Amino acid sequence: MSFWTAIVIIVTIGCVTEMFKTRLRARDWHTSNIAGEMEKRLERLELRMSNIETIILDKEKADRFDNLG
Repeated sequence: MSFWTAIVIIVTIGCVTEMFKTRLRARDWHTSNIAGEMEKRLERLELRMSNIETIILDKEKADRFDNLG
């Protein structure tokens, strides 16, 4: 193997390694982005559930007082 062939092989291995690292970072970023969106959606759903619970409890209280008289 000549000197120049070794240099080309080493540079090729380095480039392939960097491409692989970049691809993994992009996949991690995409996954964390999706996780952030899901977290926001979960917070909105929890807030909606809390509001619905409040409405139901208020309605049950009103129904109890209506049934007393």
